[in-house]
This record gives sequence, structure tokens and C-alpha cells, in this order.
Amino acid sequence: MSGVLDQSLQELWTNSYESHQEMFNIKISETRHRQANTFHLLCNSSAPHNPSQITNTTFSNFDDSQAKLTQDYQVICWVDFDNEEICQEKPSEEAKEICDEEVADSYHPLYINPTPWIRGQCFLALFPEECLPQAVSTELLTLAMNIFRLSKNPTLRLGYDSLGANSDVNHLHFNVLFTESFGGFPIEASQRNLLIETSLQHKNADEINMFSVGVRLYQIDHPAKCLMICPSTEVNESNMSDGTESVGNVTGMVVNNLIENNVPHSIMVTGDKLEVYVFPRTFQSDFSVGKASFLDFCGVVCTHKEEFFNGADVTQCSKYVESLSADENAWNKMVSYITQLLGKLYN
Repeated sequence: MSGVLDQSLQELWTNSYESHQEMFNIKISETRHRQANTFHLLCNSSAPHNPSQITNTTFSNFDDSQAKLTQDYQVICWVDFDNEEICQEKPSEEAKEICDEEVADSYHPLYINPTPWIRGQCFLALFPEECLPQAVSTELLTLAMNIFRLSKNPTLRLGYDSLGANSDVNHLHFNVLFTESFGGFPIEASQRNLLIETSLQHKNADEINMFSVGVRLYQIDHPAKCLMICPSTEVNESNMSDGTESVGNVTGMVVNNLIENNVPHSIMVTGDKLEVYVFPRTFQSDFSVGKASFLDFCGVVCTHKEEFFNGADVTQCSKYVESLSADENAWNKMVSYITQLLGKLYN
């Protein structure tokens, strides 16, 4: 693991913000912060709070006329997962060809996030030239989690909002951010209840075992319904790659099920423990408080509304987040699907 992201991202982001303020929809210097018990609240009156232009029902109908991440001038830097480096110049085709064949297309850009709630918050876009829709898979999530190999900062997090979950860009991307100002996200300290633990070793002796690290699935005691997936052993530098593969594989199973059932969702991934938090959502129709993202589900409520920011207590924050969450039926279907599937396939 290298720490190249820790050394450079904040400085590069600040330079981009100061040099290209016309690209940002929010004045981050005006963002205010306060705490309400376990919740953090952020308020910025200039923050967008209109529904996404992307239709709320389209996981399969990809409209590539929507906003995309393709302009090089919006790139903060490029990350090279293969060599664990970052660079400010777009890699040449010759450089890409030198990459290890097992890590094809090693270079991926970090783009300006036009609505950053936290300093340094940016978009990791995978294969931008392919213009993949905002629907993550096992392979793509596992690839995105390679960002953690470029950092030694335990507060690095990945965030993701699917189609129908207020993503304004129908072009595969993840939020990259550091959570030092919050000491990590509040949900990470919530009570967790074990649903299932599996070794990911096949019950069928004829099957080839692909994973060396098992996983645990927890239900998180939180106002928003949340499934957490993590390695069953402590993560360190020696097993981080294997743990990423295991966690990414199971998360992919869960997300595929949500997509098939047309359930919007948000995801947050911690870099230090490889914990993946999956939030099944409802389609948001009331934007009077704000335009909810993975941040809200993680316990950082983002609002443009002064009255809510000044007056909301832990009960109001809890009710707001709960209202964004999927109903019991969607939750029970998801949990039943993944626990039964894992129990059927693996020891």
C-alpha cells in the first residue's frame, strides 16, 4: 500500500476548486456543520435540491444523452491502480499498454464533483470512455475498491448512489472522500446484528473454491435499513486483496438482486476495515429537506433548509433518514435472498 493519495489529493482538489469555481454548484466555504447527538448536519443554501433528471425507474433503459464524465479539464488527477501512483497528466496510450495484463485499464480519473459537501470530495470514474451506466457489478465494485491501495489514511471512504437514488450522472462513478472531520461516519459505530457468516468455501466438493477469506453479513441498528458486509477475519496488508475480492463478490450478489427488483440503493465502503454498507432506498419524492445521498444514510444529513439545520434534533434526523429507506417488504426480500443463497452454496 502507498500513501500517494493522502499526500496529494487534498492539495490538488483545493487547486481545482480555487481555479475552476465556475464548475461547482456549491460554495463549500458557506457550508456549516453542527451535531445532533449521533447525527452530523451540514447546511448550504446554495446546494441543489431538485429531483435528478435521470428517471427513477430505469436500471435497464440507459439514456446516454444525460450528463457524462468525459471532459479532461474536469479531471483532478489520474490514479494508477497497477503501480499505486497518481499523475496529473492523462496517461498516453503507450503507458496504458505497459500495464500488467491482469490489471487491464489500470488508469482511472478522479473528476471534480460539482456538488461537494466535504472538502476533497471527488468522483472516481471507471472506464469513462466506455460510458458505462450507473449500475455497479461485482467486478466494477472490486476494481473501485483498489483506491484503498493508494492510501494509508484510515478515514478514506467510497460512496455510491445508484440510478433512482439521486445520481445526476448516468455514468459509472463513485464518490471518494476523507471523513476526518467526522471521525468516520456515525453509522460505523452503530450496533450490528449478525445475520450469517460464511467461509465462501463450496459445499459441493466438485466446485473450485475462488475465495480464501470468508465474510459476515450484519443488519445495522440504524434508522435507515442497512446491510453490512465485511471480511470474517481482521484485514491487514497481507490479506487486503483477498478480502476485497470476497466482500466485493457478495456485495455484487446483493446489488444484482436490488437491480433486478428495481430498488434504488446507496453504498458506502470503508478503507481500513473493508466494510461495505448497502442501503436499499425508496424513490425520493419530497426534497424539502435536501437531495439525499449516501452521506445522509451514513449519518451526515445534508440540507439546504436553514430551519431544518437549526432546529432538527436526533428524532427528526432519524425520521428523515427512515423516510428515505426501502420498505419492510423490499428489505426482507433482499435479506432472504442473500442469506438463502449463501447458505445454499457455501459452508
